Amino acid sequence: MAAPTRAEPPRRLLSFEFVGLCLVAFLAVCNVTVFYNLFGYLAAIGVPAGLRGVLVGTAALTAMVLYLVASPFLGVRRAPAAMLVGIAVLAASGLSYLAVHAPLGLLALRVLNGVGHFLMGAGATALLVTAIPPERSGQAFGIYSVAILLAYGLVPTVMDALVPHLPGPAHGYAVATLSLVPALAIVLAIRRRLPALARGGAADGRLPWPELRGNLAAPPVALLLLLNTLYFANWSGLFFLFKGFALEKGVGNVGTFFAVLTGLMIAIRLLAGRLFDRMDKVLLMVASFLTIAAAHLALAAASARFVPLVGALFGLGLGAGYPAINGLMFDFSPPRLRPLNANLMLFAVQGGSFLGPSLGGALVARRGPRGYAAASVALALAAAAVSALLARLRPAERSASAAARRKEEPA
Repeated sequence: MAAPTRAEPPRRLLSFEFVGLCLVAFLAVCNVTVFYNLFGYLAAIGVPAGLRGVLVGTAALTAMVLYLVASPFLGVRRAPAAMLVGIAVLAASGLSYLAVHAPLGLLALRVLNGVGHFLMGAGATALLVTAIPPERSGQAFGIYSVAILLAYGLVPTVMDALVPHLPGPAHGYAVATLSLVPALAIVLAIRRRLPALARGGAADGRLPWPELRGNLAAPPVALLLLLNTLYFANWSGLFFLFKGFALEKGVGNVGTFFAVLTGLMIAIRLLAGRLFDRMDKVLLMVASFLTIAAAHLALAAASARFVPLVGALFGLGLGAGYPAINGLMFDFSPPRLRPLNANLMLFAVQGGSFLGPSLGGALVARRGPRGYAAASVALALAAAAVSALLARLRPAERSASAAARRKEEPA
């Protein structure tokens, strides 16, 4: 008997599923970024100084552990239920900040925040990779990342305007849960369309251990997880430590640097579009990390008036790197393993976001900002070298077909 023919994934990128999942991811991250002022709030309600950082970081640490240990059990068929549970957990925990003020209770809420964010984020990602046409993976992850960046840019601005009219920050955390209502509607609509998504060959969450072990041991997967960690270590370290550089150089408006940086990242990911798939993603990754290395060098040497230009250089490197890394993971992964590997990439995001400020802070304390810059240059150059190894690991037939596709596609 002939084997059944596997249905081709949808060829239209901006499908209801893809756009809806980007919106769900945006709303989920809104319920993370709303805690941008949590450190100050904890100080205001009398939480001991030694516990504040622990409480702030608990949610990310919880999500990081879950992405590592629970992702293999969350596939396409289980994703909508996981997202619905995640919405309920985030809503309950967000509202609970109105009543919980003791450190132990706040620790429990931060754990719940991490659980809810994992369930929503991992579920959305597992479905997202089944809705992406294989020939448009780079463009797809560029658009998806814009949704995440917008949450980081919009929520602090909106909350800064809203909180003065509320009794306190905890009421802002509660108000943010209203954004989960449209998320609920989108997930319910996508759940009705699940059979169409499940035909893409993705695993349903019951992967045998030998297959999991072989996937993690595959050099392309291991290298891309490492590169994603290094990418986010660079980004998060810069995000949290830049203020020290600004003070040293006499830069008064830190916001200008990040406005230029994030604005260019968003513009690149929106305007480049299909270029992320027409270009060689390996070469794009190498160029991105080399640009990041040059930006760290420039930041160490530049005077205050040139700092916005340094922000533009960072924007070029960081803007192109994310779609290339995630697009390559999509390309290297067979359809059955794409949901798992996409969520492992989110584990790498959490790991890089933890390592960047923690190791970077230790470097600044011992070697100063210039020592941190030198280490960051070395790290980015090492990442560029590792990226180049992927060109040797890419199957020849896949490289040839991709090159042919790039020539055939209209400009």
